[in-house]
Parts: sequence; structure tokens; C-alpha cells
Amino acid sequence: MEPRRADLELEALGEIASTLSYTSDLNKGLTSTLTILRLLLGMENGTVSLFDPVTGEVFIEAAPEMSDAERILGRLRPGEGIIGRTFQTGMPAVVPDVAEEPLFLDRTGTWRNFPERRALLAVPIRDGRSTLGVLTVDRPHRQGPPRYDRDMKLLGIVSALVGARVRLAQHESPRQREAPDEAPALAAAPALERFPGVIGKSRRMRDLMELVARVAPSRATVFLRGESGTGKEVLARALHDASPRAARPFVAVNCAAISEPLFESELFGHEKGAFTGAAAGRAGRFELADGGTLFLDEVGEIPLASQVKLLRALQERQFERVGGSRTVTVDVRIVAATNRDLEEAVRAGAFRLDLYHRLSVVTLDLPPLRERKEDVPELARHFLAALNAENGRRCELAPEAVAALCACRWTGNVRQLRNCLERAVVSSPGERIAAADLCFELTGGCRLEEVAGGVARAAAAVPAPSAPGPVAPGPSGEGDAAERARVVQALTRCGFVQAKAARQLGMTVRQLRYRVQKYGIALEQL
Repeated sequence: MEPRRADLELEALGEIASTLSYTSDLNKGLTSTLTILRLLLGMENGTVSLFDPVTGEVFIEAAPEMSDAERILGRLRPGEGIIGRTFQTGMPAVVPDVAEEPLFLDRTGTWRNFPERRALLAVPIRDGRSTLGVLTVDRPHRQGPPRYDRDMKLLGIVSALVGARVRLAQHESPRQREAPDEAPALAAAPALERFPGVIGKSRRMRDLMELVARVAPSRATVFLRGESGTGKEVLARALHDASPRAARPFVAVNCAAISEPLFESELFGHEKGAFTGAAAGRAGRFELADGGTLFLDEVGEIPLASQVKLLRALQERQFERVGGSRTVTVDVRIVAATNRDLEEAVRAGAFRLDLYHRLSVVTLDLPPLRERKEDVPELARHFLAALNAENGRRCELAPEAVAALCACRWTGNVRQLRNCLERAVVSSPGERIAAADLCFELTGGCRLEEVAGGVARAAAAVPAPSAPGPVAPGPSGEGDAAERARVVQALTRCGFVQAKAARQLGMTVRQLRYRVQKYGIALEQL
């Protein structure tokens, strides 16, 4: 039997070396390695766990006898469990009976399916002086007397082959292949150029994005504050894309859109039968964002009863699903946002003070659009290009329309600006959008007198055609005077938005402009 065993070991090593050399996909190569150990040498339930420098955890990269759901649960911190201890110390470990070992956590639940006694062998995967991960296999006691010394020597050779392949894969990754001279150039680039999704070059935005560029690489929780529509989710995504977690999930949750009874289930998941309708277990948003970024929008709307569990999840990165008792450990970067005054909510007892402090590690204040009006033309051009593509149009903004956009206070900020332009694109009869085609009143809260002033200033900059003086009243003088008064009243009421005034008067914009010229109504004098 012993010579036969030696032949099998040599055959296994040859197959593993060949597989790791010729397989371009790391996961497939590691999975094939563990399959060879099981088929030729009876080493069952093998796993290869690697260290993730982003999350600071050891995760299961390959395990052919586990499902994907089980592998996701097998994340451990260095020093945690047998795998975490082996990674931390860099020393191999033999557990003669897994069922009797207190360090064995069985996070994946795989070993519960094995009723017989089993030994666990764990060896570190090393490359030089650094430990990259851990290789483990099971040895069922039914296979006869244990040969731990021989098995550990063999696994040491396999782990060396695996370590070389893992290191090669890391050097082949896009981040590692980045040319050395590209990194300083990227770091020296202006912050706004590193965030293509963020539009605006005002001083307020430049200062904000410089701070974002410094904060993004860290693991710190970021709290975004600003009025509704200022682009908090866009900034949250920019933080994620500029962080080392960019390749991991970005999960956004609108806390205001989740009803209170379902809030904990949405965030933390639930087990089968936890409540009526829970026909199957379900992962929550925290688990879905594991390794990435979780964006909690409208965090001020979180029910007070759920804030305690959220606080623990933020502090410990641990929680239990609704209806479950197993502790789930995740690593997520939290970005929260609100347009509410949370300090006032804390004083009113509607928001926990300890949760407020936990969220506001790094606070970024997004300026309202009215405080960076120099960004309005660029934002308008950006939105107009996107809306033209969506609607198959070729609209462009007239100079007086741009002036009117800059004059509006935009109480709804960037979202309101986009809505205003979308309305103009879909309703404008021609391809040139004039100030009269912009319906500010429907956008909610613009100071119409400022808009009219902007239009008047733009019109004053362009030589206007000479308008005839008022028509002398004739036989129909009384009717003309009444109509003139009606036009003036409508224009004043609509803030000089001619399209709106024309609708109220029951006429077209062309007919309204004819009457403005006919009665000598000087818009800049109103």
C-alpha cells in the first residue's frame, strides 16, 4: 500500500503543477488542485482561502465541495478560527477531531453534513516572507490510521505551488499592471478630472472634490449633508469608484422608502419562516454590499427602534438576520446622506446621539446650486446632451435661456434643473430652446422676478427690433386697452414666462408676442 501511496502522491503533484501552470483563471486552477487532492489522495472538503487587503479578511476563494452561498459565509479576520489563526501565525495546524476543537467555527455550516469523525489539516500559503492565504483539507477517520507528517509535507509542497500562482495572478491584475509613472500623474491631476461623473468647476466644487479625493482611499464612514437634489448619491458613487473597493458592490438604500416593519429585513436579511410570507431566507443589503460600499440615503428617516441594531452593525460589522441567531460578519464602507437637520432630530429625541456620532466621522457638505451658479451652464449642457440622446432631439439653448437658468434660485437644485430642461426638450416645437420655453413655475420655487431680470439682461445685450408705439385707440380702443391690460397682467403673474402666460390667455406664444409688439409692451419696463 505504501508504494502505491507514493505513486499517487507523485501523480497528484505532477497534475497540480501542470494545472496551475497552464490555467489562466486562478479560481479554476485552485478548484482543480483541490479536486485532484480529493480524487487521488482522498483529501476531502478542500478549501483555499486568500487574504483580501481591502477588507482585511481571509475569504474562501476556491472550495469545490461548497456552494457559492456557503463560501460567502466563510470570511474570517486574521486570528479568528483555525484558518484565521493559521494565517496570522504562518504556522501549519493539525486538528485530529474537528468536532472537539473549540477554535473551529464552522461559519459555512459544511461540516454539519459529515456525521463521522474528521481531522482538519491547514497549511499557510506563502510567497517569500508574506502569507497570502491558507490551504485546508479534511481527513476522514474512516480512511485508516492518520499519516499527519506525510500529509503535511505533501500539502506544504502544494501550498508552495499555489502561492507562486497566486502571486503571479496578483501581478497580472490591472491594478498591479498599472505603469509606475501613471500613478503620480493620476495623483497630480485635478480632483474633478478624477471624478468624471461630477459636473462643475466652481470653487466650492473644487474644494469639495479635493476633500473627496483624500477621503476616498480610507475606510472611514462618510456623512453627506445637503439639500434635496444636490447630488448626494452621485458623490457617494464617486467615493466608491475612487476607493480600493471600486471592484466590489455599491449598494444604495433609500431609508425613507422602506416601511418600518420591513426595515430590519431589508438591511440585515431574514431567515426562512421569520415572519408571514418569508418562504425562504434572504440576504440583506449589508450582506450584498460585503467588501464594497453601502449608501444609506435619507438616513434621518430610519425608525428609532431600528437605530440600535444599525448602530451595532456599524460598530462591530456584525448582526443577526431577522429570525436567526447566527452572527453574520461583513466588511462594508458606510456612506450616509440626509437633507434633515439631524442635530435638531437628536434634540427632539427622534435620532440617537450615539448613532449620529458614529455616522459623522467625515462630514461633507454639498453646496446648493444657487451658491455655485457658475456651474449651471455646464450642468445644463451636460443634461441637454443626455436628454437629446434619450428623446432623439437636437435641441440647443439660446443665450437668453442660459441667462434665465443662471438667474433661477433652484430650490430643488440639480434635480430641479434637469427636470426643467427635460420638460423643455420634450415640449419645445423647435430645436432652439428660448427663455420662453422654460417653465420655471412648475419646477417649484424659483424666484420668478429674478428669472425675468435674467431674461431682460440677456435681451438687453442683443439689439432688439424696434417696436411700434402704442396703437392709438380707435373705434375698438376700449377693447384694445382691455386686452393690453389682460396681457400685462398675465405676464406679470407668470413672471414674464411667455409660454406660461400664453397658456393662461388661451393663445399661442406667437400670438402673445404679436400682442406684446402691437401694444408696445416693453418687458424690461415691467
